[in-house]
This record gives sequence, C-alpha cells and structure tokens, in this order.
Amino acid sequence: MKILKHACILMIGGAPLVTMASPELPFSFDAAFGRLPKNIVPLSYDIAVVPDTDALTLTGTESVRLRFRSASATIEFDSLNEKLRDVRLDGQPVKNVVSSDEQQLTTVTLPAPAQPGLHTLTFSYSGKIEQGPQGLFAQPYKKSGGGNALMLSTQMENTDARRMFPCWDEPAFRSRFRLTMTVPADWQAVSNMPIAKRAVHGATATITFKTSPNMPSYLLEFSGGDLAHIDGERDGVKFRVWAIRGQEQYGREALANTEEILTDYSEYFGYHYPLPKLDSIAVPGGFSGAMENWGAITYNQSLLVLPPTSTIDERQHAFSDQAHEIAHQWYGDLVTMGWWDDAWLNESFAEWRAGKETDLRNPTWKWWETTDEDKEKAMASDARGTAQPIHQPISDELQADSAFDSDIVYSKGQAVLRMLENYLGPDTFRDGIRQYLRARAYSNATSGDLWNALSAASGTDVDQIASGWTEQPGFPLVNVARHCDTAGARTISLRQTRFLLRGSDLKASHWRVPLLVRTGVTGTPQSVLLTQDGQVVVAGRCEEPLSVNAGAIGYFRSQYDDATLAINTRNFESLPDGDKIALLDDQWALVEAGAVPVASYLNLATSMGSNLDMRAWQQIASSLATIEFDMRGSPGHDAFASLARSVLKPVANRLGWIAKAEEGPEVRKLRQIVLEDLGFWGDQSVIDEARLRFEGLFAGRDVIEPDSQPFILNIVSRNADSATFEQLRALAKRAVNVIDRQRIYRALANVRDRQLAIQVAEISVSPELPPEDSTVRVDMVTKLSAEHPQLSWQTFSNHAETLMAPLSGYAPSAMAELVPRTYWNGISLAEIDGWLRAHEPADMSINVDRSMETAQFKLAEKAALVAAVDAYIQAGHAQQQ
Repeated sequence: MKILKHACILMIGGAPLVTMASPELPFSFDAAFGRLPKNIVPLSYDIAVVPDTDALTLTGTESVRLRFRSASATIEFDSLNEKLRDVRLDGQPVKNVVSSDEQQLTTVTLPAPAQPGLHTLTFSYSGKIEQGPQGLFAQPYKKSGGGNALMLSTQMENTDARRMFPCWDEPAFRSRFRLTMTVPADWQAVSNMPIAKRAVHGATATITFKTSPNMPSYLLEFSGGDLAHIDGERDGVKFRVWAIRGQEQYGREALANTEEILTDYSEYFGYHYPLPKLDSIAVPGGFSGAMENWGAITYNQSLLVLPPTSTIDERQHAFSDQAHEIAHQWYGDLVTMGWWDDAWLNESFAEWRAGKETDLRNPTWKWWETTDEDKEKAMASDARGTAQPIHQPISDELQADSAFDSDIVYSKGQAVLRMLENYLGPDTFRDGIRQYLRARAYSNATSGDLWNALSAASGTDVDQIASGWTEQPGFPLVNVARHCDTAGARTISLRQTRFLLRGSDLKASHWRVPLLVRTGVTGTPQSVLLTQDGQVVVAGRCEEPLSVNAGAIGYFRSQYDDATLAINTRNFESLPDGDKIALLDDQWALVEAGAVPVASYLNLATSMGSNLDMRAWQQIASSLATIEFDMRGSPGHDAFASLARSVLKPVANRLGWIAKAEEGPEVRKLRQIVLEDLGFWGDQSVIDEARLRFEGLFAGRDVIEPDSQPFILNIVSRNADSATFEQLRALAKRAVNVIDRQRIYRALANVRDRQLAIQVAEISVSPELPPEDSTVRVDMVTKLSAEHPQLSWQTFSNHAETLMAPLSGYAPSAMAELVPRTYWNGISLAEIDGWLRAHEPADMSINVDRSMETAQFKLAEKAALVAAVDAYIQAGHAQQQ
C-alpha cells in the first residue's frame, strides 16, 4: 500500500472535478490501428541490397517468412518507388502484382487462396537511393584533406523503410531482419547487429549482419562509407562511436557518455540492454537530430563529434541527446507503441529519462532548471485554443510524420511524467516502469498498458490522474486565495480553470493536479492532489512566502492573490531557485495573457539581488528581450532598453569576462546570456570589449575560450562593418571542424547592415556551405528576420525546399510552425497564411491553424505590451531603477 504524504486538506464546499478524458485500452494486435490487413503476419525478412551510389539506385532480393492467420488469395504490404520482379509464394509464381506509389502499396494476387500456416514470399526488386534523409539515402560531404566523398545511411521513421525494401511498415508488425549489403570493399559498414560474415569480391564486399531481434521495420539501420571508430566494452556489451575518417578522435566524450548511460539504464530499468553491441554513428549533415535505431543510433555529426572547441551548451545537449536516444533502446525499441498516436510513449519517456540521467550524471548543470525553458515553450503551445493533446489520434499513417506538435509530445510529455513521478514517488514510479517493460518486452503497448503497470506498483488508480493530462489539450491555472485567522495562521482556497493566452475554455476542462505546497523559504513541500474547486489547504502563516509549485515541478500555472504575491515579491531574493523560476514563469505568462499588469512581473525581475541562478536570469532576460523587440519604434523604446540594461548590468559586472576556475557550468552560461543581451541592447562598453577580443582572436594574438566565442561573435556580427564581416567570413572558411564553422555562419546572420544581410542570404543558399552544413542554412535565414524580415522572407519563400530538406518527412509540420513564429512581425499574416496553404499538404491545415493562432497572439501581445510599458515608463518607474 502506498502512503502519500498530503498536507492537511479541509473539504469545504465545491463540486468534484471531472477528468474530461477517456482512458486508452491495453494493446491488442488485432485492435491496433493500421491500414494493412492483419490476416497475414511477417515473421522474418532476409534482405540483400546492392546500392549503386553513382546512379543513386539500388537492386535487391527479399525473402519474407509469413504466417497466414486465415486463408487469403491476396497479400498486401507497403512499397514506394520500387519495381518487383519474379514474385513467388512458396516457390510458385503469383498471379498478379500491382504496386502503387500514390498509395505506397503493393497488392499480390495468388492463383488460389493460400491456407493458414507458414509460407515464404520471395521476389527481386529495384529502387532508388534518396538524396534526403528518408529510407536509404546518400550523404555527400567534404573530406578534411579536400575533395568530395559520400556515405550511405538510413532514416526509416516513421514510414520510410518501404523506400529501401518492400515491407509491412507499421509498428505493430514486429519481425526479425537479416540484412546483407554489397558495398565498396574499402568501406566500413554498420547495422543493428554485428557482422556475421564478410566476403570480398574484387572492388566490392558483401556483408551479412546477424539476425536482429523482433522489431518494427522503422528501426532497421544501415550506414556505410569511409568510416572509422573508437570502441569500448562493459558488462558484455561492445559500444563504438563511428565518424567519417579523421573525425572519430572527437567521439571520445560520446563514447564515455554511452558507457555511463547504458550502465545506469540497465540498472534503472531492471532489464539489461539486450543486444550485444551499441553503435553510435555520426552522419555529416544528413538529418537534423538523431534516430534511435536498435543497436545502431544515428546522430547529426554535431551531436556526437565534439572537438576541444565545443562549448558547454554543445556538450550538454550532446549528452542529453545521447541519453534520449539510448533511452529509446528500451522505450520504443524493446517496447514499441502500437500505433503512431502513442508516439508519446516513445518520445515523452525518452525525454523524461534523458533529463533524469543528465541531472544524475552532471549535478552541477542543474539540468532540470535548464529544461524549464523547453517546458515553457510547450506551455506556450499548450495555451492556444487549438492545442492538441499528448495522445494525438492519427488516422492516416502517411500523416504520422507531421501529425503531432513536438513541443507537446516531447516537452509537455516530459514535464507531465516528471510531475507524475514526483507525486507517486521515484521508487514506486521506477517499479511501475520495470513492470511495464517486462510485461511488454519485444512487443507493443498503449498508454493503457503503462497506466496499468503504474497502478499495480503504486496501489493508486493512475489512469484517473494521468489520462486527463494526456488525453485532453491544455493545462490548468490554479488560483490561490488566502485566508488568515486572528492568530495569523493561513489557509488557502484553490480553484482551477484552463489557462489560455487568449479566449476562454468552452469545454470546462479539469485536471487532477499534483501540487507541491511550500510555506516559508526553507519549508519542506507538502504533496496535495487538487481534485475539487474550493479545496482548502492549511498553509503556514500569512507573513510567509508561499509556493504551490515548489521546485517548478508541476505542469500548471499559479495565480496568487495580491497580498500573497506582495509577500513573495518582498522575499523573492531568498526563495529557493525553483520557486523563483516558477513564480517568474507564471507571472510573465499572466502578463502575456493580459491578466495582470506588467509591473507585477518587472517588480520580480528587479528583485533578484545578488542571486546568480542561471535559469531565473535566463527567464528574465528572455522576457525583457521580448519587450525590447516589441518596443522598437515606440517612444519608450530607448528608456526601456536603458531599464533592461540596468537590470542585467550588475550581474555582468559581478561575472566579468573571464571564467574563473571555480565556476560551474551554469555561471558560464549566465555570462553568455547577460553579456550578449547587453551587447544587443546597445551597451557600448560591452560592444567595445567584444570587438577588442575578436580583433585579438582574428589576429591570432589571443585565444577566446569556447564558451565565450558564441556571444562575442554574435555581438561583433550585429555591429559589423564590411571589413569586420569579411573577417568573420574568413574565420568560418578556415574553421577546421563543423561545430566551429557552423557557429560562425550562424553568427553572421545577426548583422544589422542591409548590404551585409543580403550577403548572408546569398551565402545561406550557396555552395559556400558544404553538404555537411545543410542544417545551418535555415538557421541563418530565419535569424535574419529579426532585423531584415522582408529579405529573410524572400529568401525563405524562394528556397523553402532546400532549407527544409534536412527534416525530410517532418519538414511540413516544422515549416507550418516555423514560418508564422518567425515572420509574424514583418510580413502580413494574410500573406503568411496564403503562402503556407499553397505550399503545405491539405492535411497540414490544423497545424497551420495552430501556428497562425500563435502569430495572431504575438501581434496582439506586442500592441498590449507597448502600451503597458510606455505607461509604466511615463509613470516614472524606469527612472527609479
């Protein structure tokens, strides 16, 4: 029995809150969504592929062992851009074969119905090698010593395995795969499993890999090229980091990360990593991000190959991304969602476990505070009237790439799981996860399977709490009203409504809300489950500060009565960092929603005192930057910029420009934040110092530590003349590694000078950027929009296909989000909307609607903020700082 430590709760009035969501049933193969009939099930594949990298084509043979669950005269499976020949069942020719690229489907008709039992389907086929990250794709790159080269790799998720070989390309159809590839004899080759045999025939080698475990088609992986590796071994598992030859030496940090993470996960999950090896493969360019192929994870090169000049930001995100992908080896690979509507079971859990692991192995990073930024982005998306739930219904497999909001599925899912783990208790939560993995290993699952396992471990009906957070969109605003008795003892009354940035909730949504109530500065938080409006909680004394989201663990907003907010503001500097962060986040969101005056937030922002918490200052700097951007061109802009500088300048003065040996990573990151913003807001002393340091760097007199390079380059670029611009460009061209080169090219896009901005736009779509830098192109173009919206928009709209290519199947959803978010302030919303509708598939309409709602909000917010801040300044507040 689980004993929960609740605060004293007085049930005074109010009706119980009802969760407006239906639970999901446990996984059933027959009930799992999908378009392919389930009367025929693939058990194993034997696939042999011969790629032709000159012609970008492939030929292959395939043998699929099938179980006919009932008699059938037809066999249906997925295919795309492939021609099948000599199709046979059990060695006998079939009657007819029809392949439709439009439907991505092949239908085989038999001479007579095949009876229930085991059968073997064989055929030869031809297909194509893709030029973007879908299926088997070719990735060109520049060799470090000069000259062009190419490697092959794969990207199968969600529905692109069918581009490399015809298959049952749905997650519920788990099978075993034996892959054979014929490649140049001097290539190295990697797949999910170790090599079983390698036969060299002159200039080519035929490589057969061992048979994979039972897994869905989207996890199959192959990479080949002029690759080299470093390796290690622990607990019977071999692990390697692969990169293009000459770059593998920079994979040592990733190799060490792999060993730590694998060890921790095998212990935490109570389920030893089940494959004999884990390869991590750096793809030079290719796709944006990483892919969790079982036993052979692919990463964009910048996430895996870390030269000595890598910054703390780059190293942190590399560790976090590795922790995410390795978590998928259990969440997603060992246990796979039954259909794409439960993609959150993969992504939210991998993101949550990655956060937990990153914090565990790197406590000085204060990682949960860092992830608060992602949580806030998710809450901004979730505060739209058109927001989608975490568990998003998907009726068409071809929409799976673009049917979900990544902020919701990744960051909201992570935050909700962290909140649930804290409520149930970490050990209980872990026990439930272990039960879930053991019960569903080498199979599929739904949310219902997870809630059942957690309920069994906790003795709590977890579905009653959790489904409200996964099955409906949005999140609550918890209103806190205090009552003080004659002795100064405090009780608080709690109510909730859905938090929306604009509009009202017509559905009367409700949640069961796990609160952590802290009274005073050092009080131990008390767990409270908010289940009904009017619920009353005993909460210390009225003169003490109060938080109902101690540690910023909850995924909800809080609004305190005026008296409590005033006490919290007076004590703000001494509050625990997490409580400060939650208060800053919520008060700023309430300002954005027009629910409270801007002064209520600025009073907090100017009360940080000597505290140097990175995330709190990052939140303040971000909010001030929003106001500064919106104020441009208004009468009060310069006065507000002066106020903003006065808030951050004392922090910069305390930190200085040179990192000290005893500084932790968060202090180094804080220096980056405050100095870059001061430079962007016109602090001449900061601009001059940045220029001086850059001159020394360019002349080779001085070395700027990696953590300082990005903000110095950004400040210098923003204020660059033609000569300085050419110096920056020359630095980029002579950079010896991808990370340094991309850092400088991104910095170039900060330029304010119009003619220089035109050059940046030209560079962004030119061959000056080598193929392995393809992911930086869209960053350069969109960054230009801050100062040159028309130029940026013209470049983006004319080259959208090139700029979005690294995202492959995810490009439509990414573009639907990116365009309104980037161009709302410089391009008419009607033009944005019209362009998107003309360039997006029809099924992206709801995604466009969501993003246009965000753009409309940003315009309304700008008008409201400008008026409010102008009034604030005219009232004399700025001069008082």
